[in-house]
Amino acid sequence: MAGGRERSLGASILELIFPGRCLVCGEWLFGKATDAVPVCADCRARIMAPGQEAVCRTCGMRLVSEIDQCRRCRGSDFAFSCNTALFPNEGVIKDLIHHLKFANRTRLAPLFAHYAACALAERHPGISIIPVPSRPGRATPDAVELTARCLEKRHGLTVERLLRRAPGVPQKTLDFQQRRENLKGRIRMVEGARARLGSAAVVFDDVFTTGATLDACARVLREAGTERVFGLTLVIEE
Repeated sequence: MAGGRERSLGASILELIFPGRCLVCGEWLFGKATDAVPVCADCRARIMAPGQEAVCRTCGMRLVSEIDQCRRCRGSDFAFSCNTALFPNEGVIKDLIHHLKFANRTRLAPLFAHYAACALAERHPGISIIPVPSRPGRATPDAVELTARCLEKRHGLTVERLLRRAPGVPQKTLDFQQRRENLKGRIRMVEGARARLGSAAVVFDDVFTTGATLDACARVLREAGTERVFGLTLVIEE
């Protein structure tokens, strides 16, 4: 235990002394970083969450020629009321999400947590956040869990880990219908979770692709008694 604390302290000191380069512009962060997030202040100022653009009322995707709802969501029977997507999965944001998910750039989690906390305060204040459960057997926290921890510790939000996922085929290899079938019965409540359910919940995920994962989680929560389920995702595939 002591060895782990010493390594953590050593890593924190190293980050302060040699914080590396900004993941967006490549400039050295020494003397410029205000915290451990590996993105300089100038680049952070240019990362803006979507403003007043028209978006699909169901999934949150930007609308071009459609009105109110995108073609993907028309006729859908999602169990969640609506999803808020912080960003389209493109450009700089796509690179940063990739760094967070696949390159072990865990220090990006506070950056995304900041935008998530702002969206939650505006759209779903006071409602508990339920992270999408990570795949079974994962040795380290995934992007969803890393960001959820920041929402708890840095922003004081209530995060309830009420769901678990049974083993199965990875979702990223499947199309929409296959994803829905693949998740049937795999998302389940953890033991004792029903006692912590509220009348409303926000299911939190990193990427909205087809909506199948968000839908599966929402269905389990609604079957357990939650009346309204919303979604919040860091990015959405368009």
